[in-house]
Amino acid sequence: MKYQKMIDSIIDSIGGKDNVISATHCFTRLRLQFQDGTKVNDDKVRGISGVTGINKRGKEYQIIIGTEVGNVYDEFIEVTGLKGQPVIDVDEGDQKESLFDKVTGVVIGTFIPLIGLIAACGILKGLLSILTQFNLLATDTGTYTVLYSASNVIYYFFPIFVGFTAGKKFGATPYLAALVGAVLVYPMMVEAVGSETASTFIGIPLSYINYSSTVLPALFAAWLVSILEKFFKKTIPHVLQMVFVPFCVLIIAVPVVVLAVGPLVTTLSNGLSVALNWINNVSPILTGVIFGGLWQLIVLFGLAWGITPILINYLVQYGYDPIYGMVAPSAMGQAGAVLAVALRSRNKEIKSLGFSTGLTGILGVTEPAMYGINIPSKKPFVFGCIGSAVAGGIAGLMGVKVYAPGLSGIFNVFAYFGSDNIQANVFWGIACLAIGFIVSFLLTYFFCNWDDQKFEGKIAGNN
Repeated sequence: MKYQKMIDSIIDSIGGKDNVISATHCFTRLRLQFQDGTKVNDDKVRGISGVTGINKRGKEYQIIIGTEVGNVYDEFIEVTGLKGQPVIDVDEGDQKESLFDKVTGVVIGTFIPLIGLIAACGILKGLLSILTQFNLLATDTGTYTVLYSASNVIYYFFPIFVGFTAGKKFGATPYLAALVGAVLVYPMMVEAVGSETASTFIGIPLSYINYSSTVLPALFAAWLVSILEKFFKKTIPHVLQMVFVPFCVLIIAVPVVVLAVGPLVTTLSNGLSVALNWINNVSPILTGVIFGGLWQLIVLFGLAWGITPILINYLVQYGYDPIYGMVAPSAMGQAGAVLAVALRSRNKEIKSLGFSTGLTGILGVTEPAMYGINIPSKKPFVFGCIGSAVAGGIAGLMGVKVYAPGLSGIFNVFAYFGSDNIQANVFWGIACLAIGFIVSFLLTYFFCNWDDQKFEGKIAGNN
């Protein structure tokens, strides 16, 4: 049996199979009741490979395993000779969740399955950045084209991946949710971005947006697909469902997502650009604090494209960009926070994830750090934003300028070299990168109260 070793270890740690009165499972947890709870060794259970934590609720003992729990349960019943019991059709807790916890649960359930892919692509992208910055690999070679495509593919087609995992989380058919996500990055949709020709859908104006690397549109699409799919499965005869449920969902979900999300993102992005100009005219320091602290959220929600024209305009008009100088430390802030978690954690897997995603964050790719640890655990993400805000405010105060667009993370060092007071600009630019990293690291290390078991349980409960 595939899970024989795990099951033998569980039985040994809970006082033998004769100590088990009943066994059932929910989405991620094996739920047991015992004749004698004193025979159970919690530490031994936690140490079993494949077990990510435990939880106790009344007389019920919950062993957190993850989405493989159904297969583990089947073999556990066979080994122990217990009678199979109905699956508990509840999520991971009977407690009421706050809206923030529900949103966080969706984020965790959506992105945790993608962390390995995001981290792998992030490391490759960071490696390519090193090779190109030091002229070890030219960007016009076939080698670079192939490797860059491999490193960037998950970000470019993010709505498809997010659609699949979010669809699973919302209870929709994941392939159908991914299909709707794929429409958002279909070449004709991407090519239409920036087109001066007005387009409509049944008379309603369309706002074309580059949905690549965005999160919210695909999340909204997956939620909508789950609602529509359940409705049509109840109303369409079973014999017709295979074809007509996806058909009905597709012709409704895609226009709704495009018509609703496009204008919303456009409005928010335009509002941010107006706010950025106004605040920067009032105080560059305040601009650095606000936009430096919120930059990773702005990028996460796909709203940065509305600010990009402002950054480009500065480069064209003045030859430098003061705004990006304020937000550049944000990647270092998230990297500092996740590396603090890696040092505080005693769990080998969390340490490994923290160090690897921290490295990619330093190299300018923050998605693995944010989705893997910082956002699910909340405080590291907040502390990363605070560190970025402090660094952004100092950058605004000292007038840090960026002369080369398109760089990120530690590579922003190369962007600070220009013709305007070069020594001071380079010094304060590098100092702000360091400040963003150090402040975020120290806040997370000393004030996060990191708890491996709590984090493992949260991840398992929403996976």
